Amino acid sequence: MGKGLYLLAMECQAHMLTSNIYVHEGTFFSQEKFIQAVACAEMANVSVLKLQSANSPAHLFGLEHIRTRNRRSVSLAPFGLPAYPIGACQLNDSISVFLRQLKTLRTTGFEWNVRFDHHDLAKQLEGCGLSRFNDTTHVLYLSRPYDDIFRKFSESARNKIRRAIRKGVAVYSATEAKDVSTYYQIYKKMIAERSNWGVIHKESLFRNLFNLKEDVILLLAKLDGVVLSGGWFIRDGNSFRYWQGAMNYYYKSYFPQYAVIDHAIRLACSDNMSSFDFGQSRKIPSLEQFKSFWATQKVPCWTFLWENPIWLAIYRIRTAINFRKNEPDLLIPWD
Repeated sequence: MGKGLYLLAMECQAHMLTSNIYVHEGTFFSQEKFIQAVACAEMANVSVLKLQSANSPAHLFGLEHIRTRNRRSVSLAPFGLPAYPIGACQLNDSISVFLRQLKTLRTTGFEWNVRFDHHDLAKQLEGCGLSRFNDTTHVLYLSRPYDDIFRKFSESARNKIRRAIRKGVAVYSATEAKDVSTYYQIYKKMIAERSNWGVIHKESLFRNLFNLKEDVILLLAKLDGVVLSGGWFIRDGNSFRYWQGAMNYYYKSYFPQYAVIDHAIRLACSDNMSSFDFGQSRKIPSLEQFKSFWATQKVPCWTFLWENPIWLAIYRIRTAINFRKNEPDLLIPWD
């Protein structure tokens, strides 16, 4: 499965700026308010799952996807976002408790994504024998003042940020529900103009997340009263996460998305965040190049999977004898 976690951790040790205080608070994506917002908006047959350690305050929330015959699959957390237990002073005992609660007969499988700086959690999950898949995310470390960070951006990114300002593009934080609708129209238009789009979210999800104002920020770029683009950013402990963005490509020459991301990085610096996480590139060359413009570093992150061997065996037998009868997938529906 590639390098061991210890070696991967050593490669990133110089940049492990996350304190134990932040780590023990868990991730935003493990909190009930986030999972509830997703469950209420995304789809039917989904419920909020709480994993609780009986002997400690450690807990986390996830999405439970209800299947036929009362089966379930679990995502910790949805959309490939990372999860980390809340209130866990020590992970050792808590992780084994959580896994026992997950590995039940009715569970067909689960996915657990681990943030780039949560090496302790990755080590624990690897020690429990889960299947591990390595990936990388693009991280901008914020250990310097913004002006120093800006100078490290590529020349292309710096020029486009300056040109956006000269052209009159202004970025502001959305405060009203109508701003969500404005963003969603741009989002839908962009999807319609592009093939092979991945997960398409409902407007209700954006509205639910917008209500979590302390943690979720919608930034919009405007020119002469017209919104050109927008981006969603999430405070995840001591890391700022770029979750999603959309742009009206008619205004591409105004470089509004560069202005939006630059504004978000300024916010992260003013919030004294340790890092700005651009997320994974999903092996898309254009995304890979774009994220490299911001002086990011590619650092390891991990996905851990478990598939119930009983349901997996049944699936394989039915496939072999051509007897599936339109049965829904028994494995995890990856978002």
